[in-house]
Amino acid sequence: MALCLFTAVTLAQDKPYPIFTLDHLDAAMKTLGPNVAGIRASLDDGDFATAKARVIRSREQLAITVTFWRDRGRDDAVTLLRTALDRMDALDAALSIETVDPRAVDTLATRIGGACDACHTIYREQDPVTSEYRLRQSALQ
Repeated sequence: MALCLFTAVTLAQDKPYPIFTLDHLDAAMKTLGPNVAGIRASLDDGDFATAKARVIRSREQLAITVTFWRDRGRDDAVTLLRTALDRMDALDAALSIETVDPRAVDTLATRIGGACDACHTIYREQDPVTSEYRLRQSALQ
């Protein structure tokens, strides 16, 4: 019995956790994009409660992608990711106060977009056939 337990623990330790594939990253980005766009739409409507909910969900969706970049040794991408997460945290905080400052949250949302754009400029390209966006092959090496 002890040998079986030892073998199971050893095998579990040999398997990296979690495995986050290119397909996972693609799926995360495809759901993240509309949520981030929804943040801006909610802010434009003055619906701060919905904007806050979208920020929280967007942060969750973005944070899990760190595994993809770490597994590939892309420290620059992890840094860009952390910048975007920090900006989402700042927006969350600004939306959590009793009297929300619309100009401040607008500025913070713009900064989130800038963080996304910085990463996309390096790591994303448009497929010439389908016109869809995909990860640059250089990110996979």
